[in-house]
Amino acid sequence: MTTNNEQGLLAAEEARRQAMLDNDIGKLESMLADGLAYVHSTGGMDSKQSYLKKLSSGDLRYETVEFVSPSARVIGTVGLVSAAMRATVTGRDGSNRRSVFNTYLAVWEHGPSGWVLQMLQGTPAAAPAA
Repeated sequence: MTTNNEQGLLAAEEARRQAMLDNDIGKLESMLADGLAYVHSTGGMDSKQSYLKKLSSGDLRYETVEFVSPSARVIGTVGLVSAAMRATVTGRDGSNRRSVFNTYLAVWEHGPSGWVLQMLQGTPAAAPAA
């Protein structure tokens, strides 16, 4: 059974997915904690500032983003979302286009302004057979 808190957390995760797809830097900036640690499935790590810089410069662009079977758990003011992510990403001017499939754990915190993403850990995974 999904609680209202978990539904709100999943709504925040969906809003993050849409902001990634829309390259909505302002929306992402408001959703990401100042101390964000974003570990990509490639092993690379970004802070809030470096992640937003990659997006705003075009060095990282999400052409497609799908969160597969997200599940949420809320413990006090902390929210955990686990899912798989299927995406197509590119670099500047469509260069370095690649397909990504990973699993991830997103750690959110609920505060006065709502859910804020504190940490994300991606892990490479084999894409499911078509």
